[in-house]
Amino acid sequence: MAGFSGSLSLGPLSLHSIPQSLYSIFLIVMVMMSLVFGKLVPDNPGPPQPPHLPKYLRCYRCLFETKELGCLLGSDICLTPVGSSCFTLHIKNSSGSDILVNDCRSQEQMSDCSYTHSSPVSGFWIYSQCCFLDFCNDPKNKVL
Repeated sequence: MAGFSGSLSLGPLSLHSIPQSLYSIFLIVMVMMSLVFGKLVPDNPGPPQPPHLPKYLRCYRCLFETKELGCLLGSDICLTPVGSSCFTLHIKNSSGSDILVNDCRSQEQMSDCSYTHSSPVSGFWIYSQCCFLDFCNDPKNKVL
């Protein structure tokens, strides 16, 4: 029996060669992955790019609208440069009627973005409001 245990050998997979074998397998796997999936590290990708910002703000446009009947005149979309706003003008009276005017406002016109005052027509008052996201002045979006 002594001769049998002496002849037993792990051969090329001895305890010292196992880490070397694992390293070789790891290296082969990495080479295969780079061939299949492309480069592991991109060549000098450069500085991170800022997110793409749109050039225009899109707003809902309606020149005469009531909550009961919807848009009666001029339903459309208007575009205004970024930095401008979407605009809603509420014309109300004491009986609760509400007429809306929705449009775009340029930066130069934004001084009247948030104000309330009485109308030249007795019994009515005017409230204006600006917002700065795409279609934020659409009444459908305000309900949601």
